Amino acid sequence: MSIPESWPAPLLRPGDVAEAFGVTTSTINTWVRYGHLTPALVTPGGHRRFLPEQVQDLIAATNHAGGDQA
Repeated sequence: MSIPESWPAPLLRPGDVAEAFGVTTSTINTWVRYGHLTPALVTPGGHRRFLPEQVQDLIAATNHAGGDQA
């Protein structure tokens, strides 16, 4: 399976997402399992790929939920 040329953005690997959040890939897998994060694409080999915008939205949501507490 190949990614169509019209795909909107480069896809992120779970390790990229984990790095963005400062967590492990195991945590990313847990988030996927519980529906907090949904892959944009799953390869035939079962590898998950995520859209950068989706990750940015989740980062914004977690920052907003945490508020400006000190």
